[in-house]
Amino acid sequence: MRDYGSLLSSHRCWNQDSHDAFMAGKAPQDQLLQNRQELLALCAWIETQQIRSYLEIGIWTGQLISCLDELFGFDKLAVCDLRQAEQLGLPIQVPVRTQTFWGSSHSIEFMAWRHALGPMDLVFIDGDHSLAGVKRDFELNLRYPHRYLAFHDIAGSTPSTVGVRSFWEGLPGIKHEIILPNPENRGMVDMGIGIWCRE
Repeated sequence: MRDYGSLLSSHRCWNQDSHDAFMAGKAPQDQLLQNRQELLALCAWIETQQIRSYLEIGIWTGQLISCLDELFGFDKLAVCDLRQAEQLGLPIQVPVRTQTFWGSSHSIEFMAWRHALGPMDLVFIDGDHSLAGVKRDFELNLRYPHRYLAFHDIAGSTPSTVGVRSFWEGLPGIKHEIILPNPENRGMVDMGIGIWCRE
């Protein structure tokens, strides 16, 4: 197992300043919107499961997919996003070979694009955090070949993420949870990653 703590030491993750700004109604900055400890655990899981293809739904500025591809050099990677970060003046950057869908993950156009994309080892869902939204993302991506569906913010620690927690708690199937205190944010359990596969 590689030392992901060292490999990711220069990357800025979700911290106390990020949390306080978000709770004050400010948009997230151009950084990894991840609890560092949970990200390290996710990287270890990706290595163990030999994930070679990755689709991320809801990328903000693209920091996560860029970071993961830097570490793992995926054979295939793809993103879907509404590009809201750009509307706030933040740049979106993804690896050059990334297959992109700029639009709603609930649209008919997305369904056609996802069908053409083919099998994906891991689909990481971090877009619409409402209960209806995350349920819709799950139901749509369930139709297409995959090994795992993952969800960010399953701890539901803020009003904007309680829908994800509610969805995750009611989801049947084989579930792996990565929920760890964030030492960079007062030790809060502030996010959580849930990884799901069929029974």
